[in-house]
This record gives sequence, structure tokens and C-alpha cells, in this order.
Amino acid sequence: MALYTKGKSSEESERSVKDPKFYTRPSLGLKLWGPLVPSSDNTTGLWSLVAIQTGLSIFLMQRFRKLGKKWVKRDIADFPSLNRFSTTHGDMYMTRHIPVQFGGTHSFNIRVGTRTGFWYSDKFRSMRRLVYLLSGTLILSQSMLEVSRLTLLKYDPWVEEAKSVREKQFFNDIVRFYHEGVDSTKFKAKDELSGQTISLNLPEVKQTIAVARAQAQAENLVTKWFGPLDYKPQSFTEFLDKLEYYLNMTDFLNNLRRQKKLDEVDKELEKLSLENKRNRQRIHNIATHAPARAMKTNNNAQGVMGIRRVLLHHDTESSNDISLSEIWAIYNPWTNLALDTALSIKFFPSVIFNEDYLEHQKRTNDSEQVDSMEQKNNTTDGKDLE
Repeated sequence: MALYTKGKSSEESERSVKDPKFYTRPSLGLKLWGPLVPSSDNTTGLWSLVAIQTGLSIFLMQRFRKLGKKWVKRDIADFPSLNRFSTTHGDMYMTRHIPVQFGGTHSFNIRVGTRTGFWYSDKFRSMRRLVYLLSGTLILSQSMLEVSRLTLLKYDPWVEEAKSVREKQFFNDIVRFYHEGVDSTKFKAKDELSGQTISLNLPEVKQTIAVARAQAQAENLVTKWFGPLDYKPQSFTEFLDKLEYYLNMTDFLNNLRRQKKLDEVDKELEKLSLENKRNRQRIHNIATHAPARAMKTNNNAQGVMGIRRVLLHHDTESSNDISLSEIWAIYNPWTNLALDTALSIKFFPSVIFNEDYLEHQKRTNDSEQVDSMEQKNNTTDGKDLE
């Protein structure tokens, strides 16, 4: 015996599939827009609504300012009570009052055509100013809250969820369009190279058509603005929980990475201290077991080796362990000689200028004339002696 339960009819199921429930997209400061709030991954739409909302708040603030007391410049000559006995002219600033029905001296001098009553009274104007001020402040604070969410949060759970849902919808559309296929009586496919008609039932053709239809569906204006229409965003509580989990995991990973670096530094320091300890012990053993006068002291070695010295590795056992090329590069005698030698070089010009050459030639001529005169004198003296 079997039990039969009546389920939903096919018409009701098709109606529920065709008419999915639409959920308002989440936000922190765009509650004013209601269902017009775009998807969380649509940054262009979010910034557009933030700009419009900020402009609306500035407009309300401007209205609040304009409804305040207005300062009017008047001439003193227009007030007989202030300028009764003279014709002095001058500027005076005063506030513009709104006339009331009765009360005050200005109520007896109401101009013809001036509107009176509660809707034009000072009390109603103050109420309007208060409403403009509160509305502008509230809307501006909401805009700043949404701006802080878009700029300060490095990880936004709503954005990540919207991106994943959009990608899943794209791949689901590809699969759905692939299985649906295309009506061969309405569409035809041709090969680009040969120009022949291709069957639409081929897997490659069906796959290409499915991808093209899925891309067209994703580029739809409504889909780009709202994302998949049938997905339900996570609540504000879930948003805070995931954000808190992300922050805690970030702090944990940063601390773990920092602790790992500290552990590596501690290990290196410990390894270095142990190696230094072994080297000191080894040097001490060599110094204690060495023969007398086999090792020179620092004072004696200073005069022999000079300032430049070569420290060999502690694992060096014999001369075969020493690299001659490395020692020569470190302790090159020719380099040491060049460093220890100070040379003073002077350059003399090999070209004599014209003035110097003329002066030199004049001196030579003078010296030749002196020599010739001396020779003549010598010859004359010899003749006189004869």
C-alpha cells in the first residue's frame, strides 16, 4: 500500500520560478534609496548614489542658511526718527523681519499685499529651518558612512558575496543555455572560412552560443546594476561577524609571521653564540699547547705585519687550505706599496708663448753683444801690450 501526497501544481512552480522575490541590496548609508541601491560590487553605482545624496544634503543645508535672518543695507535718511533734524546720509545694516498679525510697532505699518498667517510666520520659518538642518545633517552623515565603507574597508563581505554570486550566475547561465540549445528554424550558423552552414547541435557550436548568450545576459543594464535578481544578501549581523573574523585572522597571521621572524632571529643568534664559543675554546687550546716563542704577541706582531693583516678561517689546518689567489688579492704587496708611497708630480709646459720667446731672444742678443764687446776689448788690450 502506498501513500500519495499531492504536491504543488506545475503552474504554481512555474510561477514561483518566473517571479522570484527581489531583495534590497545592503548598504550602510544608502537606506534612503530603498530598492534602488545597486549591488555591492557595483562601485560606479554606489559612488553615483553617494554623490547625489551628498548634493541633496548640501542643498538642504543651503536652504537652512537662506531661511535665516537676512541683513539689509538701508540709508539713515529713510528713518525720520533717527535723522529728524538733519539730512545726513549713511548706511545702516538691519535684519529683515517677517510681519505678524499684531504686536510690535512694525505691525501697524504692514504693506498692502503682504501675506500674513501661520504659514508665513516666524515660528513656521523656524520649524522649516530645523527640518532642513536635521535632514541635511542626517543625509550627510549617511553619505560619510557609506564613503568610509567604500574607502577604508580592505575586506568587505558584501562585495565578496556579490562577486561570487555574479560569477556563479554567469556559469549557471552558460550551462542552462547550453542545454536549452537554439531553435534551428530561427537561427543558422556558418563557418567563417568556408561559408557553409553548420549544424546547431554540434557541441562546439552550442558552447559558443551559450557563452555569447550568457555574456549578453551579464551585460544587461539591470543585471549590471543589481546583480542576480534572485539572490538574498547576507544580513548586517552576518556582515559584522565575517568582518570581525577577518580582522581576527589578520591579527593572528600578522602575529604568527612576526613571531616566526623573531624565532628565526633567536635561532641565528643562538647558533652564532655557540660558534663563537667553540672558536674561543679552540683558540685557547692552541695558545696553551703552543711551544714557547712559537706565537708572537700583539706588540711584536704589530711591527712585523704592519697594519694590514689576514685572518684565516678557524677550520684552516695546513697551507693547502689557504687560497693563494685570495690572499694575494687581500694582501698584495704592490698595492700596499702604492698605498704607502706618496708621490708629488709637477707638470711643466713644453710650449713657450710669444712674449716669453721674444724676451728670451732679447736676452740672448744682449748676452751675445756683451760677449762681442768683451772680445773686442781683449783684442785691443793685447795690441796695446805689444
